[in-house]
Amino acid sequence: MKFRNISQWQLSKGIEGLLFFAQRFNELLFDYTLDSYKPSALNAPYLAQEAVNLTKEIESGLIDAANLEPVLEELEWAIQHDSTSKRLLDAGVEFYILLGESVKHSEQKLRLEVLAQTLEPYRYLLACIDDLYDAIKKNSKKLIESHARSLATTLINMGVSKQHLGDVLDDSFFNYQGDAIASVDYFLVFIDRVKPIAHNFDLYFIATSLIKEISDSIVSLDAEIVDKLPEELEGFAKSKGFLKNPNEVYVHIDDIRAYDKYSARDEAIRTLENLSNLFTIFHHKSRIFWRPEALANQCCAPGMVLVPAPKSAMDKVADMRPGKASKELNRLITTLPMHNPSSVRLMRVADLHGICVSHPISENQLVNIWTALETLIPSNLANSKIVNITNAMLPFLMKAYVGRIIERFTYDILIWNNWLAKKILKKVPSTAGASLVQRATDLLTIKDNEDIRKELYVALRDFHLLRHRAFQLSEILSDPRKIEDLLNTHEKKVTWQLRRIYRTRNLIVHSGRFPSYLPTLIENGHDYLDQVIFDLIKMMCGEYRTDTIEQAFEIAKVLNIKFKRQLDEVKEFSAENNSFLIDKGPAIILA
Repeated sequence: MKFRNISQWQLSKGIEGLLFFAQRFNELLFDYTLDSYKPSALNAPYLAQEAVNLTKEIESGLIDAANLEPVLEELEWAIQHDSTSKRLLDAGVEFYILLGESVKHSEQKLRLEVLAQTLEPYRYLLACIDDLYDAIKKNSKKLIESHARSLATTLINMGVSKQHLGDVLDDSFFNYQGDAIASVDYFLVFIDRVKPIAHNFDLYFIATSLIKEISDSIVSLDAEIVDKLPEELEGFAKSKGFLKNPNEVYVHIDDIRAYDKYSARDEAIRTLENLSNLFTIFHHKSRIFWRPEALANQCCAPGMVLVPAPKSAMDKVADMRPGKASKELNRLITTLPMHNPSSVRLMRVADLHGICVSHPISENQLVNIWTALETLIPSNLANSKIVNITNAMLPFLMKAYVGRIIERFTYDILIWNNWLAKKILKKVPSTAGASLVQRATDLLTIKDNEDIRKELYVALRDFHLLRHRAFQLSEILSDPRKIEDLLNTHEKKVTWQLRRIYRTRNLIVHSGRFPSYLPTLIENGHDYLDQVIFDLIKMMCGEYRTDTIEQAFEIAKVLNIKFKRQLDEVKEFSAENNSFLIDKGPAIILA
């Protein structure tokens, strides 16, 4: 979360809601936002569609019927927590979602189809925009937060790219060159620019000349191979460095129908990927490659634009700096018993992780993420595969959740104003030698620190998002029972998401199809995998020195039980009893 330039805003009490929306939407679209603050993979309209599709897949034998109940539970929860969805329903949610063994599948399916039509995405989008506009005018931050997330999820699932939304957001609110933004009505100008309107795009790529071997096939896909760009494009291409080498050719793909240039580029790349993969069936020794950037022309916009290389969903996680990463690798190599069977298994998981990072095709990334999880997690014949994996992963993901939120908050206030943030944190009474993260924990969890929190709120001034986040976190984290509620909700969401990743993996493997929200599943799955791997390494190379992965998973269960017990025992937080919230467990130690 960064404080963006607001020099073009005419600040007043009346537009605080609009500024809060702009700051929150910016966070939603940022690639490295904590998963808790990103757009949901699905919201009520798309969960309803997922449920309908699932009933069809159950009928065709692709998916087991037991997969439907968790989806319906998530759908019901999503509607109950979404005021826009509830407003659009013509009957109570119990009319549409039928549960129980006595329910006829045909009637259950019909009711879900009616629900999906009632929450049809475009109908929902218009209602969500109305609700969000009303919340902005009232400066209701809680409702703005909820509706902004729903807006992002809906637009992305409709096919509008996050990059396009980010570009429009920047041009509209933070890099704006027009008259000062002085009214909440300017929200409608932004909405007009992001509403999903399809356009025709012509694109040019640079590919290896091997693609000439399939020139006859490529024509049937509205594409052609050209040795030279049209004369009117040469100057622009040269200025952008878009020039082929002697062993390359230009590939022109036209009439791509999409909402924006990024989505058009992704659709065209899918065509190239399919051709390349089909070619390798007949010729294994060489592959057709292409540069990821493209020149694009939109039907109703003047001139060509350069569409930069897409960022893989696998890259959208917070990384260590190279120096720190090399140190951690050296520690790992020094302490990990490399010929131990569990170490060999861990190396196999590292191989699969590496394939995911380097491989550009999203479907293969998700399949390999799931394969890595299956390889890593101990088998348990008493449970189904998905239940076993979920039960094994939750202790790692739950224990670290509160700590991750506090660490991100600490990072955010330091990025906002390093000097002032440290000055305020150092005023927080804490234990001797406390870290900044510990002081932030004390600030948020101890009720007696209200005066220092108020000082922070005042200092944040026009950074309405970070001030609201600080207030919101202090409201939750200062009450152990509210933390328990937070963790229970997070556990449900993670369980639902793991099941969705598993279903999508099976859909890809058994039918070759995949959903539009695949990149979000990859981001989440990658994050879950990384969290488990890092903790396993700590247990195998740290003070526990576990001999097997099975031992490490069992210790994770015990530590999670310990965390819950500590939380349950706390009546009110103090500097002496809150450190377990951010405890990362055993550190890696040198032999």
